[in-house]
Amino acid sequence: MKRSFLALLSAALLAAGCSPQTYSLYLDVRQPSPSGLDLSRKSLSIAYLEGTNSVDSLFDRSAASAMARSLEADYFGGEERVGLYSVPTPDTVSVELMRSLVMDTGGDVVFLLTSRLGEPNLESNQPFAGATSPDSAYVCMAAVPVRTQLYVYDSMAQDKVFSFKGKTVMRCQVYNSGIGSEESLKILSLHQVGPEADAVGQRVSTHFLSDWRRDTFSFYYFNDTRSETWVQALSYAQDGNFARAIDLWGQLLGGGNRLKKACACYNMAMAFYLLEDLTLASGWLEECDKLENVPLSKGLRKRIDTRLEKLQK
Repeated sequence: MKRSFLALLSAALLAAGCSPQTYSLYLDVRQPSPSGLDLSRKSLSIAYLEGTNSVDSLFDRSAASAMARSLEADYFGGEERVGLYSVPTPDTVSVELMRSLVMDTGGDVVFLLTSRLGEPNLESNQPFAGATSPDSAYVCMAAVPVRTQLYVYDSMAQDKVFSFKGKTVMRCQVYNSGIGSEESLKILSLHQVGPEADAVGQRVSTHFLSDWRRDTFSFYYFNDTRSETWVQALSYAQDGNFARAIDLWGQLLGGGNRLKKACACYNMAMAFYLLEDLTLASGWLEECDKLENVPLSKGLRKRIDTRLEKLQK
């Protein structure tokens, strides 16, 4: 609890009458990712293709793992909550395939990652002064083109497969004996770029990480015999502890004053909205509207409806 916050709000309560007062919080709120997909409050799975080309498959496994870690850091506080799976290479990627992956993996949202490493471009093979063995007496710089395709299916939104493409060139150093063929150097370079797959996975994940926006959210409070509860609930909300705030607002529903109960219902609806539980937010806002027509209700209803529309696109 922040003493400065409680002191300021208590002073405001002393100046207020029996009518409801409003208090505004300025919070950073999660928005849909740059891809347009909203992944909040959804379980996620990442699958990669296990094909005949073992180099590509190993690259994809590393890239998928890095992508999973990045998504876990953003949506799950770093907990290992993103499932990682390998699947046989299909003839085509369809809605039916992605639906089956949802069933197989249990993820609300499934990503399917596949990469193709192109033919390496070799530069001159030069003697290496720091060689410790004949096998590393030379070093060759190689540039390997990489094309990545990512398919995404959100089972809780539009029944559609989204597709994203990307390409890059990865550079690596190939240590060798200096007597191998150009073909052998190319094969070595393909294996050398494997550790760089993490960078590809992290780069891909940035399209699906949350955008954050600072916004204003208003709550009601009263100067009455329960003013301490109203203040304490707002203090929890100020600290982002909406679950505790909801518990306290719930304790204010037992009185006979319909306006106060409506304001408590509204506050709970706003808290559930901030917790990204739109079902409970809408339900408590309906309870508020049944009791009284409070001015802030219309704005919150618009926010909920707008968010639901985005989820359904």
